[in-house]
Amino acid sequence: MAILTLHACEEESNLQSEGNWELSAPSALPLNEDNKLELDQSNPHGKVVFNWEAAVSSARYGVYYTVVIDSLEAKDESHPIITFQALEGGKSTSATITNLELNDALYMAGFNPDEELALQWRVEASCLSKTSADNDEMTIIRYDDDKLFLSGAATEVGNNTSKAIQLMRLKNNAGEKLKLYEVYTKLTANDGFMIYNGRSDNAIAYGLDTDGNIVRDGQPITVDEEGIYRINIDFEAMSISFYKLNALSLIGAPFENGWDADEDLEYQGLGVWQSDISFVKSGNFIIRANNGWEGIIKHKAGTANEAIGEDFANNNDIAIDDFQQDEAGFYTVTLTLTGEEYTLKLEKAPEQRLYMFVNGTDSYELSMVGDGVFTTTAYMALQSSDQISINTEADGSGINYSVAEINGEGSGDKVEGTVELSEGEAAFNTNTDQAYGFTIDVNAGELKWHYYNMKLFHWDDDADGGWDERYEIEMTYVHPYTFSASAELFATHESKFNSPWDVSFGADDETAMSGTMTNQGGSNFKNIATDGNYAVTITVAPDYSTGTYEFVSQ
Repeated sequence: MAILTLHACEEESNLQSEGNWELSAPSALPLNEDNKLELDQSNPHGKVVFNWEAAVSSARYGVYYTVVIDSLEAKDESHPIITFQALEGGKSTSATITNLELNDALYMAGFNPDEELALQWRVEASCLSKTSADNDEMTIIRYDDDKLFLSGAATEVGNNTSKAIQLMRLKNNAGEKLKLYEVYTKLTANDGFMIYNGRSDNAIAYGLDTDGNIVRDGQPITVDEEGIYRINIDFEAMSISFYKLNALSLIGAPFENGWDADEDLEYQGLGVWQSDISFVKSGNFIIRANNGWEGIIKHKAGTANEAIGEDFANNNDIAIDDFQQDEAGFYTVTLTLTGEEYTLKLEKAPEQRLYMFVNGTDSYELSMVGDGVFTTTAYMALQSSDQISINTEADGSGINYSVAEINGEGSGDKVEGTVELSEGEAAFNTNTDQAYGFTIDVNAGELKWHYYNMKLFHWDDDADGGWDERYEIEMTYVHPYTFSASAELFATHESKFNSPWDVSFGADDETAMSGTMTNQGGSNFKNIATDGNYAVTITVAPDYSTGTYEFVSQ
């Protein structure tokens, strides 16, 4: 009872009759020595603390506090920049707000970053029907974390500002934020949208003036055709431009038709494209718009999977390269072009396996490159005496497939054929020793095979006819992965090893009589110093990417 009586003397319940009592004003305390604050972008969740001396109720009723921040010359106190409650449910003489919350509130109010903003903060005390307050001035410098959003009837989110579509803030090669924004999104025709500086009904809205410039509280922005657009906004020039995307696709070396045909991506909505695509081999590729050589998207050099527009990168000295795929297979390809990330991600399709066995012992795993389609990622060096079988399990315990004999004889550069595939236990063989590549389509019931015959090209660039008068010297396959020839060669001539034009080996050291060579790379061989007969031997890597060579005078 004594404790309860003592407490009642310290603070009376606000439920008691008001009577004749007074509420003193709280006293705002300086933020720091000079009442100046620079918000810390590196610590967005760090706290900015406001303190004050307590207001006192003469009747000892409980007092609650609120902090209000507004511009120094605010004319309408009913619409402050931000209001927040004191700690301890409003009863503390301290209140906090994060750097991020305060920075966003100042941005939403239209204040520019990196400028000294003259503001005031007010602590308001309330006790029953009585209020009192105290103000203090302060200077705040907010950081540049400006965001822009799209919302309106024309957009994928409609008029729901709380779900407005964020734009990507573009950066230069030093990582500095530019006043350039970009978004990939779908728009309907003749319906309007606005640009907002926040996902809030209180955000500042930007539209267009009669000259097509971006202005605050302008007219809604429209497009004449429904479609998917890349929208670029220059918030310094206050301009907007549109690029219509009828298609986004992949093109390049890893695909069945190489650089001659596109692998389309399907738009999923809100800046995301996705498709299941077959990569039949390794190699480099790019993304391009409208099946042409514009609107190209490439890999941002030095990153794991970031994507960037080629034109923007070149204009801002940002290093880029083609995307690179190292392993053949069937992949779900996801291109994300949102305000949060520009990335290209590849996820291998659910595991399906197919194996080729040679003589019941050596096992080669094929890569899945489509629905029921599998391919070898390296060429299999086979002899006509080898017995080959196909099975869905690595230990040979699964479904077995068989074909008739592969009649592989041919004198062309790339010898190929197709045979019928069906379930069966019988082993099969090739009738030619060679390094074979296989593609198996289980659903279509077929097996496609091919191999390369190699030639030594030898020509004199300075003679009449030059390259067109070249010697094409056929080489003989020697198991495994080796080709040889004996030929008369000339000191004035250059050389190269070809199976036109999938395979074209150039020298890593053009004057050496032996060494390494690279497919689709290197230099012409210029290593014959004396006319004469030479024994020439090359050995290729199983994937034909590299090889070794030797020229021996006879």
